[in-house]
Amino acid sequence: MHKIAKFIIIPSVLLLLITSAGIGDVKGPGTTGANFLKIGVGARACAMGGAFTALADDATALYWNPAGLAQIKRAELYATYNSWFQGINQGYVGLTFPFIGGKLALGANYVDMGKLEGRDNEGGLTGEFGATDIQANLGYAVGNKFMIGFSAGAVQETLESNTQTAFLGTAGILLKPDPHLSIGISYQNLGENSGQTSLPQTLRGGIALKIGSVILSFDAVMPNDNDSYFCGGVEFPLGNFIALRGGYTTRNDAGQGYSAGIGINISGLSVDYAYVPYSDLGDTHRISLR
Repeated sequence: MHKIAKFIIIPSVLLLLITSAGIGDVKGPGTTGANFLKIGVGARACAMGGAFTALADDATALYWNPAGLAQIKRAELYATYNSWFQGINQGYVGLTFPFIGGKLALGANYVDMGKLEGRDNEGGLTGEFGATDIQANLGYAVGNKFMIGFSAGAVQETLESNTQTAFLGTAGILLKPDPHLSIGISYQNLGENSGQTSLPQTLRGGIALKIGSVILSFDAVMPNDNDSYFCGGVEFPLGNFIALRGGYTTRNDAGQGYSAGIGINISGLSVDYAYVPYSDLGDTHRISLR
């Protein structure tokens, strides 16, 4: 009875607190800068609908919840590529290793918007120009059943010859009161403005349950420039080498909300794939190597 109560009461209280707390006044869509920071990182996390705050057990924890870095057992090199819609490409590289009783991580997130058409005030074509965004982070986490972590770094947006730079960080905690239950909270993109606009700050709260070998995860997410939303995911292992994944998010303004993927793990090398459709904008494909 005690275990059942813990599995029900703790997640329920967490979700209630997260959804009621908020992060201040919602600014409204289009009012924040560095919006590439909203693009999820990692094939496994994105296949599970972005419900990764309470899992965060690889180098993408720098993005989702830096406290999760403490879970990584040994040095890890992680790389992922995202073929997004409309010719937009994203890449992420992360390195995690033991350091002074905890885990230290380095990460870089890069987005190339491709070629854009320039127009004058009358709508006439003036040529093409490029747009790129990059974020570099350093993170550290420590703990066992109670883990805390943070990351700090810089983001740079470049539009043709115009460049904006800002400094930012993410803080998080991760609780594992039971081997089958984890609870995570993170606050993403704390920092100064990017040019004349604020950063897309986001408060996330998540719960992950392990039932046998199956993992269920749920996140409540509150951005500072839009309404709150929820996402959930499932990971279903097939033996020791293959895992099937699926997810859904209520933040589906540009897509159907669902996602799917697969992971293969052989001799310490993991390969993950995620498929996330965005309706008329096109389908996106992510692949990660760990």
